[in-house]
Amino acid sequence: MIQLPAEKILLDQSYQNWKEALTEIGQWMTQQEGIKPAYIQSMIERQEKASVYIGNFVALPHGTDKDEEVVEEGIYLVQVPDGVDFGTKEEPKIATLLFVVALKKEHQLAVLQDLAFFCSDIDQVMALSDAETIEEVQMIFEHGHI
Repeated sequence: MIQLPAEKILLDQSYQNWKEALTEIGQWMTQQEGIKPAYIQSMIERQEKASVYIGNFVALPHGTDKDEEVVEEGIYLVQVPDGVDFGTKEEPKIATLLFVVALKKEHQLAVLQDLAFFCSDIDQVMALSDAETIEEVQMIFEHGHI
């Protein structure tokens, strides 16, 4: 089961595009001493290689395999009610939930799979998208399938 501490949840955020989202979220993660600043560029590079959008209005931003950039492993949830596009003009991929993953390489795949499974349930995604408090988000995870 994945635990999401209150300090790793941001609700009701807004971004012009995915690069702005990853940059601002990365700065927030750096302020919390979860990552080194270089991890921000690593997340941008990952998105440029292949979209981190997984469907159901969810994106799983994460960096490339540079463990030294992760200070404290964790998952950060950012709610973006108006959405942010992780696609192209021709093929938009609007995400209203961003699960930003800062994990060492050996832990990353299993957690990404767990999150993808959790987010395959559109009802859980919608509940998280509609949540108005951090406590509500934590309750959804507590009673969800993850």
